[in-house]
Amino acid sequence: MRSRWGCRKYCGANRKNKRLSCSRIAGSDEKINHLIQDFGFDAGINYKISKDMNREISEKCPNGIDIYFDNVGGKILDTIMHHINEFARIVNCGAISNYNKERIPNGMRLEGILVEKRAKMQGFSVLDHTNEFTETVEQLSEWLQENKIQYDETIRRGFDNIPKAFIEIFAGKNMGKMLVEM
Repeated sequence: MRSRWGCRKYCGANRKNKRLSCSRIAGSDEKINHLIQDFGFDAGINYKISKDMNREISEKCPNGIDIYFDNVGGKILDTIMHHINEFARIVNCGAISNYNKERIPNGMRLEGILVEKRAKMQGFSVLDHTNEFTETVEQLSEWLQENKIQYDETIRRGFDNIPKAFIEIFAGKNMGKMLVEM
């Protein structure tokens, strides 16, 4: 069994149907425990307190990583890349670690690892999948009705709370999707 890192919220529940191990990196022990206990993830790493991310990934994913869904980039991606398996797939849908930097920092060169492992790294934008929306909504709705997936929402109320909600996202104060109800 191989690991899937950083995957979507339904990974924990869906992995049982696909025979995958599923782990997650998050910013608090509370979030890690919640993901394991309530969403069915196998393991997690709190990146804010990890003293040795490389060692922790080796321990949590002893068989390597086949699929990595990345929206952080930076040092975490660099570390993950040392643990990918041959023919791994890396989905990149963001790079939040660089969003507020004036200059994008130089980092590890990934080309050698991608070639050596014959891995595929591809950007992901939901806009490329608009033709699949209906099918996806139907599948996710079915899974929700069957209690096969769960989700979290953090809801703030009122227009005046938009700035606060936005700041809380970057501070990691939300569980799941951050919403502002008008």
